[in-house]
Amino acid sequence: MKNDSNFRISVTLNGTDQTTHLTVNHKDETFEVELDGKTIVILNNGDNSWSSVDGNADQLTINLIGDAIEQFYNEQGW
Repeated sequence: MKNDSNFRISVTLNGTDQTTHLTVNHKDETFEVELDGKTIVILNNGDNSWSSVDGNADQLTINLIGDAIEQFYNEQGW
């Protein structure tokens, strides 16, 4: 059974000094965000690393978004 979960994260992306707020859709093993009008889907590899499943984002951006997702879950106590 899928557990749809939507939440917001804040992340400072590489090359910017502004915080970006993103809505995350976690409907299965993947995490989907919309960044600059494009959908990015990432996957936690289970070893503190993240991979792109769909979309066009560099590895640093994927890692920064993944770190923000992990921070969100840590703050929730999950």
